[in-house]
Amino acid sequence: EASCAKCHKGVVDIPQAEKLNEGRRLVRTFSCFGCHKIEGFENLWKAGPGLEHIGSKVERDWMVRWLQNPKSFRPTTKMPRIFHLSNTSSPEDKEKSNAVIEGITAYLLKHSTPVELKKPTEKGEAGEGEKLFKELGCAGCHKAGDYGVNTFAANLTGIGSKTTPEWLFTWLKNPKHYLEKGRMPNLRLTDEEASHLTSYLMTLRNEAFEKEPVPEV
Repeated sequence: EASCAKCHKGVVDIPQAEKLNEGRRLVRTFSCFGCHKIEGFENLWKAGPGLEHIGSKVERDWMVRWLQNPKSFRPTTKMPRIFHLSNTSSPEDKEKSNAVIEGITAYLLKHSTPVELKKPTEKGEAGEGEKLFKELGCAGCHKAGDYGVNTFAANLTGIGSKTTPEWLFTWLKNPKHYLEKGRMPNLRLTDEEASHLTSYLMTLRNEAFEKEPVPEV
């Protein structure tokens, strides 16, 4: 089916080329063009988020746990598990992997540019926030707990174990303040609405992930 692309240019899907279409979808989904030069996939959105301000969003221990095993926090994540695999499970390999994870974490935090965060100005109520989450159409892009229609935006399940109320409130008020090239629009929320949503999202926790030990290196 690859030869079909020679004539069918400038189209999203090629008729009767199911394997080729699925291959293209996978290239977009996993951002293969982030490392490889692929004709037709230049300057597209990368699958992974920008990490230039990561220190303002997550704490060190969360980052270490995530690098240990991303799927322990979010089973559906596209990020592969790089460390502690079946062929690197000896005590010596584990010690080396933990040292590398500590190094990556230290590097990212050292080079993270801080972003000014605002505290919620109102006392938010989780029940009101859950109601707003449904009414504002957040579930049209995001999955959160039992809600969610599509999965092309960030999965918010467990978000309360990942970040802080200050980050969430600042993001909800103006996403571009943290991620200038982000795709989430400014919903022009009031402080009260953003506070309610923040309170609701902070209830979405992954307690098992929070309890995972952080190895000493």
